[in-house]
Amino acid sequence: MTSLSSQPRYLYKIVPSTVPVREPIPERLAVSDLDQSSGYIHLSQAHQVPNTLKTFFAEEPLVYVLRIEYHRVLQDIRWESPDGNASGPRPGEGLFPVS
Repeated sequence: MTSLSSQPRYLYKIVPSTVPVREPIPERLAVSDLDQSSGYIHLSQAHQVPNTLKTFFAEEPLVYVLRIEYHRVLQDIRWESPDGNASGPRPGEGLFPVS
């Protein structure tokens, strides 16, 4: 993810309905238990959202999918390989953004 053309326009944060998002959406959201325990915020690229939903949110009746402009968080993003401890093996999906 070094060239500007390969950078995503948006990243996505999936939030379960058990942690409702207030409206208007605040500048900062509370950190989930999973994010807090792993030490970073779990995000997805657009093409990763469907499999992330199936893998980690299959039992959720409702989720919020929050879209984040990449350029606003670029300085806080690092990329994890699909075989990282937090995401498990995710062949063919590329790198996961974490903040």
